[in-house]
Amino acid sequence: MAKRAKGEGSLRKRNDGRWEGIYYTGEIKDGKRVRKSVFAKSQAECKEKLKKAIDENEQAQQILNRCAYLNSSEPTMREWYGIWLESFCKPTVKEHTVLGYQFLFETYILPRIGGMKLNQISTVVCQQVLTDLFQDGRTRGRSTRGNGLSAKTVKDINIALKACLQKAVDEEIIQKNPAVKVQLPKEEKKEMQTLSANDLGAFLRETKESGCYEFYLLELTTGLRLGEILALTWDDFNEEEKTITVNKQVQRINSELKVSSPKTEASHRTIRICDECVQNLILLKSRQARIDTRLIFPSPVTHDVRDPSSVTRNLHRIQRRAGVPQIRFHDLRHTFATLSIEQGQDIKTISHMLGHTDAGFTMNTYMHVTEKMQDSVASALGNLMTEKQNEKPAKKIVRMPA
Repeated sequence: MAKRAKGEGSLRKRNDGRWEGIYYTGEIKDGKRVRKSVFAKSQAECKEKLKKAIDENEQAQQILNRCAYLNSSEPTMREWYGIWLESFCKPTVKEHTVLGYQFLFETYILPRIGGMKLNQISTVVCQQVLTDLFQDGRTRGRSTRGNGLSAKTVKDINIALKACLQKAVDEEIIQKNPAVKVQLPKEEKKEMQTLSANDLGAFLRETKESGCYEFYLLELTTGLRLGEILALTWDDFNEEEKTITVNKQVQRINSELKVSSPKTEASHRTIRICDECVQNLILLKSRQARIDTRLIFPSPVTHDVRDPSSVTRNLHRIQRRAGVPQIRFHDLRHTFATLSIEQGQDIKTISHMLGHTDAGFTMNTYMHVTEKMQDSVASALGNLMTEKQNEKPAKKIVRMPA
């Protein structure tokens, strides 16, 4: 005779002397309810096992009811990644970022742990995967760049993995995110390169010879990202207010150049520009009157969006002809920030012009400049104190009483 266990299942003693606990999972297979059993030597032990099995089944059913797109309450990494990408990333994340996630998962993560269930992936597993990638994860270019991935790439992989697993935590599929506490390899910080004040003259003279003075003048006085300056249209230029509005950027997505929204909310900004920029942009606009384009700096060939890689190649040619150090386009942004700070401009204004989310990031990035300025202040004050101490005291005038 089977006994009910508080309405949650049933218990019965088998002919072999063991106790069996029976419960239904809630699933339907071939038109019938799916039944499962637990076994134990004693009634008390079987009752405890049955209660635990029913509790776990209820949790699994809650996940499936809440997440109708899941086929199992214990999905593998590969199954969950597909759901996360399609249901959570693509509708809300920029296309460029989604493609980056896809590449990192399909190239590095899924081949290693794609078949593991999410609840089997521990911090140790995540740590081992990232360590392996850092030491021996490179898929091409091993002969010149070594076997392991760079610390930055490993960091990007962990960001993608952590984001995917965090959504599984939010959906209560797993209890905690195992990728949160991994230890990442330290990144080797590349030394920041800038054009010195002495190099600027030669560089700008060469840009005039090359017919792109307006482009580089605007860059060096605003610090725009390359994608931002290439996306500028004449609607963004306010001649009377002397401003440029940044509200879009050019990106390469799937080998195609596209205009999209800026990197962050802080990247949406309006920047005041100098009189030299205003005058040169007005002249440039008049020269472009016969060209059918809204872009301020279109491709000279197609009059459409200019390819960022062609800008980089042209920049290096200009630098060689000008006899100045070869630096990246992004380093012109650093040049703007460095020179602005050295000129005594406040960090909050510079941060806004750069489109940074907070001034603290700008301060940390250009700490070397502010330290140099502090040294200059300290030296100046020290010299002042020494000078004052070495001054001969003025002779005291003794006044005789009347």
